Amino acid sequence: MQNLTFDLNEVFHEIINRMQEEGAFEQQAYFDLVEEVLEEKREAGELDDDANIEELEDKLRHRWSEAMALLDTGHDKKILEQE
Repeated sequence: MQNLTFDLNEVFHEIINRMQEEGAFEQQAYFDLVEEVLEEKREAGELDDDANIEELEDKLRHRWSEAMALLDTGHDKKILEQE
């Protein structure tokens, strides 16, 4: 199955939203959510089994400071309200 619907930026914002919903703002919580969300995407067929999950996890982990900046400014609130 091809990962035509997979968008790493969309996954990043999904992780931010979950952090807000769960009140989990520590770096380890972010890293755990990165793994959890990517696994969910793989199981849902949005990410195929041949995708380099470790590379995707690494890219998302490197966005930790961006995640904190968005949470601090409330910038992602718009996305949360749309759901």
